[in-house]
This record gives sequence, C-alpha cells and structure tokens, in this order.
Amino acid sequence: MLGIELAARFALPPNYLSYCGTKSFNSAFLSFLQTGSQNRLKRELSRFRAHYSYLELIAKANKKDPFDLEVCEAFWIGNRLLDNVGKSQLQKLILGKFCRPGLLSKSEAKKLALSLPDGACPHHSFHALYIHTIKGAIKPTVKNADLCRISWGKVKQKKSGFLFVDSQRLLQKNGKFFLAPFERKVRQSCGKFFPPSCIKKGDIVASHWDFAVMKISLRQKEALEFYTTKTIEAVNSV
Repeated sequence: MLGIELAARFALPPNYLSYCGTKSFNSAFLSFLQTGSQNRLKRELSRFRAHYSYLELIAKANKKDPFDLEVCEAFWIGNRLLDNVGKSQLQKLILGKFCRPGLLSKSEAKKLALSLPDGACPHHSFHALYIHTIKGAIKPTVKNADLCRISWGKVKQKKSGFLFVDSQRLLQKNGKFFLAPFERKVRQSCGKFFPPSCIKKGDIVASHWDFAVMKISLRQKEALEFYTTKTIEAVNSV
C-alpha cells in the first residue's frame, strides 16, 4: 500500500462525517483508486490542516516526504519515526500552524504548548486525546475522543454490514484516561470504499469513528497499542 492511500483511508471517516477536510476529498480518493493518479489526492490531503501538518513535521524530522509510507504509518499507527520528533518541535507546531484565524486562538495554543507533557509524540492519539480539535468541529468529550482515536481488534463476526470486533474503549476515572475491553461494532464500509470482502473473521482491523479502515498486521497492532498507551500515560501526567 502507498503512503497516500494509507493516509486517505484513515482520513476518510471524519471527512465523510464532515468533521475535517474538503468536500471534494471523497471524489479525489475514488479517482485515485480507479486511476492510480496521485496528484489530485495529494492536493486534497494537503488541505487537511492538522493531518498534513503532522505528516510534514514527522517527514522533516526524518528527512522524508510527507506521503512516504513510513511517515503516514507513523502518524496513524505508530513506528520508530515518532521517536525523532522532540517536545519543542510539537510546541512549535501548536504555536505556529495550529494557531491561525479559524483555528486555535493565541491563548488556547499557548496553554496547550506550555502544558505539553513529556512523552507526547505526533501520533494521532495525541491529537485525539490532547488537542481534540483545532477547528472546534468536535466537542472534547471522552466519547468523541474514543471515536476519534484509532482503535484495533480482532474480528469476531460479520453481520448486516457491520464487523463485531474484540476491541477496547477509552474511559475516564478521576480525571485519568484508561482503556477497557469492549466489543466494538464497526461499519464494514464507508460510502463506496472498503468493500466487506476485504476483511474477514479473525483479521485484525483498525477503525476510526467506528468505520473499519484497514486490515493491519500484528506488528502494526502492537505499534498502535504501544503509542496509544504512551499518549494516555503522557496526557494523564498533565
């Protein structure tokens, strides 16, 4: 899989729900899948303010292209590239590209940057649990943070357009986040994408906003769990 497809797959559910990105992203992704041409899809993905800013940050720290497969995997799933991005670089991102008209105010950005916990890294779970949103499109609730973060699990059953997955959910007690076992019911497809035949019983899947995004390997599942746990520990320390 190309990096641009991985990035697009994870970006599609919140775009489908009108939380981020552009109205023309859906058709650009479909065109890419049909023709293999990347230019239009790259333009659309570069207009996802937070998503693309994280990809640029990871890419710059590792001397790679923002749509390199390893870069896209680092942000959405997690890998060693995240370890090369320091706390000060994340703070600059928040105070710079996230602090614009229509995004975070100066006071909001300053508060998030100054309170940035040690151990934070540019993984999507960090955005879901710590930043929440830069446009105000999503209320910062525990339920929304759980739907926004990338969850994982093994498919137990396929039924009526849904997958039933042995997964986990994000909860909060005494102000601290934690993950608890949970059977997650996720949609097998998002619009015209991700046909049900792609995923079968016993596969490990990643889901976003309760849409099945893609089948992942055991290595990827372990990385996703590791960096999500790392983020939870960091956010809980604030």
